[in-house]
Amino acid sequence: MLSMQRLLFMTLLGAILASFLPVHRAYAEETQPSAPPNAPVADSPVAPTYRIFATRQGRVGRRTANGHIIQPRDRFVALPSWSVLSSRGGREYQVRVTYRNRSVVLPVWDVGPWNTRDDYWSPNRRYSDLPVGVPMAQAARQQGYNNGRDEFGRRIRQPNGIDIADGAFWDDLGMTGSDWVEVTFLWLGADPFTATGSDASLPDRTAIEPGAIVVDDGAEGYNAIDGKNWQRADCGFGGSHAWSYDTPQATARSQHRAVWSPNLPGEGFYEVMAFIPTCGPTPTDQARYLVTHSGAVSEVVIDQAAASGGWVSLGVFHMGPGSKVTLTNQTGADGRAVHFDALKWVPRNDQTAPDASVTEAAILPDGNVLVRWDGQDDISGIASFDIQVRRLPDGEWIDWRMWATEREAIFAPPAPGAYAFRARARDWTGKEQPWSEPDDIQIIVP
Repeated sequence: MLSMQRLLFMTLLGAILASFLPVHRAYAEETQPSAPPNAPVADSPVAPTYRIFATRQGRVGRRTANGHIIQPRDRFVALPSWSVLSSRGGREYQVRVTYRNRSVVLPVWDVGPWNTRDDYWSPNRRYSDLPVGVPMAQAARQQGYNNGRDEFGRRIRQPNGIDIADGAFWDDLGMTGSDWVEVTFLWLGADPFTATGSDASLPDRTAIEPGAIVVDDGAEGYNAIDGKNWQRADCGFGGSHAWSYDTPQATARSQHRAVWSPNLPGEGFYEVMAFIPTCGPTPTDQARYLVTHSGAVSEVVIDQAAASGGWVSLGVFHMGPGSKVTLTNQTGADGRAVHFDALKWVPRNDQTAPDASVTEAAILPDGNVLVRWDGQDDISGIASFDIQVRRLPDGEWIDWRMWATEREAIFAPPAPGAYAFRARARDWTGKEQPWSEPDDIQIIVP
C-alpha cells in the first residue's frame, strides 16, 4: 500500500513539474540577456570593442587607485573594477579608446566611475544578469537596474563606464564633453587596429582635417639637421618615413635631430599631431618632442608604440611665426627606435568654458583656513578664478577672491562655525564658467 501511494505521489509530482517547467524555461529565455552584436567569440584573437559612455577624469593633483599623482593633460583611464588596475606607471592593462576619427591606447590607472567591482567586459562578469559590454551604471541610469543606484547606494547621474584623463580626452581624442566612445579591451585579444583582417569600418586614422597644415618628413618645412646614415622604412604617411635607434645622450656620432616648421596662415590656437607609422623596429615609448610656440618651449613625451598606426596629439598651443617642433633620438635608451614622420597643425577654436573647483580647505594652527583651488580648460587655458564663501547652513554666497591668478589663499573666519567654498574660472578668450549650485567643499572652524 505504501509503495502504491509513493507511486501515485511521484506521478502527480511529475505532472506538476511538467506543467511548470515550460513556463519557467520560457521565463528564463525571455529574461536572460542575449549577447550583444559585438560580443567577443571565446576563441577570437581580436580584442572586443564596446560602445561606452565616457566622462572626463580631471582632478589634477589627486592620487589614483594605483598611486599615480594626476598631472595636467594626463593620459590614462579609469575602469570600474580593481581586477584590471595596472601598477603605478605600468601598462599591464590597456584600452584603445576611439572617438570619431581619433584613437589612442591608454593604461588603466584608476578605479571607477561609480563602481569598483563591475568587470562589464568579462564574459563571466559579476553582474551576470546584464549583457557583456553594458556597464552596470549604464543599466542603472537607463533601465533602473539596482533601483538606479551604484554598489554603494548612490543614485547614478550618468551612464558612464569609463573616465578619461584630460590629455587624452581633450588632446588625443578631441572631446569637448561627455560622449559615447568605442573602447577596446586589449588584454582580451589583439588590437583590431593592427590585427590582420581588422574591421574595414574602423575610422581612417590617416585622415587630414579641412584647414590642417601637414609637414611630412622630407617635404618642405622639414629639416634633418643632425645625424648621418638615417634609416628609412617603406611605410608611413606619404609612403615612407625616417627612423633611428635611440640613444641615452647627444653625441656627434649617434644623435639624429629633425625640425618641422609649418607655414601657418596666422596666429591662433593649433593642435599639433604626429603620425606614427606601423613598420620598422619597435617604436620607443619615450619620444621627446619639443614644441616651440609663442615664445615658449614645451616638451611632450609620446609613447610611439601605443600610438602606432595613426595620429597622436602633442597638445594644443597658441602658435604663430617661428613655431616649430623638434625631435631627437635621445630617449634615455630603451633599446627601441624613434620614428620621424609627418606632423600636422589643426586650427582649434576655444568653445568650452573652463572647469574649476575648490580642492582643499585646511585649518591652520592659528585658526585660519588655507583654501586651494584649481581647474582645467580645453584650449586657451585659465586666465583667472573667482572664489566665493558662505556661512552654513543658510548664509548667502559672498565674493572672497575675484579675478585671482593665484591658486591658494588664507581665509580668516569671522567666527567659529561651518563654512562652504566654491570656485569658477574664465579662460583667455573670455568664456566664464557658471557658478555651481552645490558648494565645492565644506569645513568646520572650531
